Amino acid sequence: MDLSRFLDLVRNYGWQGMALWGALLAQAILWVGLLRLHLAVKREDAPWDECVGKIRSACLRKTGGETETEILKGHSYAPLADKLIALHFEDARGDIFVRWLLLRWKIIEGLRPYWIRWGHLLIGFGVVVWFIYGLDIGLEQLKRTPCDPRLLWVWLGCSMVIAWRLVRLQGNLERVQRALLAPERDE
Repeated sequence: MDLSRFLDLVRNYGWQGMALWGALLAQAILWVGLLRLHLAVKREDAPWDECVGKIRSACLRKTGGETETEILKGHSYAPLADKLIALHFEDARGDIFVRWLLLRWKIIEGLRPYWIRWGHLLIGFGVVVWFIYGLDIGLEQLKRTPCDPRLLWVWLGCSMVIAWRLVRLQGNLERVQRALLAPERDE
């Protein structure tokens, strides 16, 4: 990217050129927010097949199942999966439908902050795109500068990948829920 071209735009276009600094700052904030969301979702990623397998093994074994259950209670997979496992063992004697509703509610409640952060980032994306297109400098002038609007479309593609990962995370948490409530059923 050509920094000298960006600095020329800032000098020659008056208040619109100075507004490019705000657009550049907003883009940087969007990228940092997207990186933080990516790292938070990555922290929730667990070895799902191992997790579900150990849950089923602990619940289905007649001999030695108690020791596997104790090991499972202390094992650490991912924060949301660990919360589901702990919640299941706290209320293991309750009605299965009530436990299903409670685990389902905890999955949705655990994923809600990630979806809210993702939504705020998308709103920020819309505001920055609207602002850049409204500056009336001309998009050809902004190409190959740090305020290149094409960078925002790359950002949008990355945020869509994170949304796909959030949906996949929800599916994996539902697999854990099924393994906890009905371990004898195959997937």
